[in-house]
Amino acid sequence: MHIRISSHSQQHILASAIFLAMIVVISIHVFLFPMYTYNPPAHHIKISSYEQALCHTSSKNINIPPKWEYPCPKYGIVSAIQGGRLGNQIWEYASVWATARRTGLEPFMPHCILKTLEEYFENLSIPPLNYIGKCNLDVNQIVNSLGQWNSTEQNIIIPRHAAYWSLILVWLDDVRREFTFKPNLRIYAEKVLKEIAEEFNLFEPTFVSIHIRRTDYVDYLWQKLKIRPAPVSYYYAAMDYFIGKYDNVVFVVTSDNIVWCKYHLNSKRYRIKFVSDVDARGPGKDLAVLSACNHSIIDYGTYGSFGAILAAGETIVYNVTTYFSTLIAEVLPNWKIMS
Repeated sequence: MHIRISSHSQQHILASAIFLAMIVVISIHVFLFPMYTYNPPAHHIKISSYEQALCHTSSKNINIPPKWEYPCPKYGIVSAIQGGRLGNQIWEYASVWATARRTGLEPFMPHCILKTLEEYFENLSIPPLNYIGKCNLDVNQIVNSLGQWNSTEQNIIIPRHAAYWSLILVWLDDVRREFTFKPNLRIYAEKVLKEIAEEFNLFEPTFVSIHIRRTDYVDYLWQKLKIRPAPVSYYYAAMDYFIGKYDNVVFVVTSDNIVWCKYHLNSKRYRIKFVSDVDARGPGKDLAVLSACNHSIIDYGTYGSFGAILAAGETIVYNVTTYFSTLIAEVLPNWKIMS
């Protein structure tokens, strides 16, 4: 016997099936999807408290500027963790500057980094982090690089010793304007080079700076990269390159171990002037001199690399495979790698 189902009954069954399907879909969204899209609860902290974790300098030694009524950022911010000496902190600042420009997020620097840099540079554009110290920061929304960043709600806190060189090189001219030496350092560098020119009786000398990194970096190179420091032959080869290309070349040597330099670079074949203090307590003065020279010879390190960037001339760099100064030389047409 055949049973015929009316059109009305079929519609009723179809409507019931659709309703049940909707119940299943809603249940999945309500009960199952959150298991996979769970967002941790916000964990807010006052930025004034968070800043202490970004500084290795004791807060007692930080001269906090007057409080400003700075509006809390609508979106995330870019900042950095303090690490290393002057060269490291310059690159940390520049990395924040460039990352903020790329993302559109607001940059703020821990005052411990600004305190270091403001000894040597004027009119730095990034404000202190404590200008928004009263604002809250969600620590669950922190990433440490542009590669991890995927939302304007996220904050980028750049790690200590970071040098986001590939991003910084995009805006080299602007970076050089950002790092303008204070008048006393500009005057000092001009005076040093003028006296050197007079000493060698040269009217239009070509100044080539040499920065040699020694002291703690010798152990660092071996522990981290398994390489020995640049040999003396490297510096002589680089000097020969410039002598063969330019007239009236004078080499201006700076180092954290100037005694070593005076002992090993003692050839009478070159015009050489050693300008660093024996105790290496004038990093700002030396960097100003490096930036005022026409060309540069460096081995490795953040300090010498940035001095060469500020000088904006030809640069010879020691060949350390995959090291950031060597990678920069592979990008910039006026930088050359030499072993």
